[in-house]
Amino acid sequence: MATSAQIRKKIADLASKRSKVDQDLGTAERKKSAKEAEAADKESRGTRSSSPATARMYQRQADTARNTALAEGKKIANLSKKRADLSKDEARLSKELTDALKRETDAEKRGAEKTRRAREQEDRRREAERRAEDRKRQQERLRAEQQRQDDQRETNSRINETEQRLTAQIAALRNPKRENLRILYATATPEGELRVSQEIRRVKAAVSSALHRDIVDIEHAPDVTPDDLLNYLTTFTPHVVHFSGHADQDVLVFDDGTVDGDGGREIPIELFMRAVSTPDRKPSLVVLNACDSATNLEMFLAGVPIAIGMSASIGDADAITFATRFYRSIADGQTIEGALAIARVDMEMNGLADHELPKLVTAPRVDASTVQLVLPPQHAAD
Repeated sequence: MATSAQIRKKIADLASKRSKVDQDLGTAERKKSAKEAEAADKESRGTRSSSPATARMYQRQADTARNTALAEGKKIANLSKKRADLSKDEARLSKELTDALKRETDAEKRGAEKTRRAREQEDRRREAERRAEDRKRQQERLRAEQQRQDDQRETNSRINETEQRLTAQIAALRNPKRENLRILYATATPEGELRVSQEIRRVKAAVSSALHRDIVDIEHAPDVTPDDLLNYLTTFTPHVVHFSGHADQDVLVFDDGTVDGDGGREIPIELFMRAVSTPDRKPSLVVLNACDSATNLEMFLAGVPIAIGMSASIGDADAITFATRFYRSIADGQTIEGALAIARVDMEMNGLADHELPKLVTAPRVDASTVQLVLPPQHAAD
């Protein structure tokens, strides 16, 4: 079925044809009139002529002109019929155009109605999705709140358990016994690029020159493996567990115990924390002289009262200077907080940029500024 645009084109074509027919019809009518006038003139001249030959000539000319006029008359009749047919076709097409415009208008209305209904349906769908999302968020909020309450209860329970486990340790920190301070100095360099050998030599030399050197025992655990660590924790029963080696926010890198030892073995810091807090006689202090080891330092407080770690990547010279001065100060009878402060100052005085990296955390009710790991024999409690 033709569209309104197609029908308009047909009407325009017919109008152009009718205009041409009108032009041809006008030309034929003018020519017919002229020939009829010419025939009348020739007949008049022949009638007035006194010469029979001249009269016959005018009569022939008049007949020719009249025949031409008759031919033009037939042409006019044909053109008039053609014009009438074109007008009839135009009228028919005009009606078709009206019908097409009505169909297209109706189609547009139906399309608009369909679009409106589709939009309303889409709006209803989106509203239903929004309500479902609101219900989902509400349920998630309820679950999150329930989880938060559960986590809070679990946290409170753990805090209570931790406080109970630490009570004896805290009391021991405030009332040192008559026994040497035992430091487990664990080092691991499976890739061999850290200067831990120089570090332990300098630490031992510093402690051997300290005020209370006779009551400080340092047990070096080189190329320490996880199995070594557990053995030292139960046989040496250290008061301080020190680790020097590679680390990141989540793991410490131990030696893997193989002959080549170039791969190392990653131990999650959380697992290391559980290892040092598992023995009956737990350490009082954990020191992680390793990069980024302070990120999860608070987790150690579930098993030990005090922990020290590094808040970012630390250079060899910084780590060695920190450890040397820290343990020398401990052996001189300084508190843990005081020894840490002195170590930081030593690092800064030596122009080391990492003097702010050592970070100390303590369990509740533990004040590191009052805790001395080494006391002169005459001051120690029985």
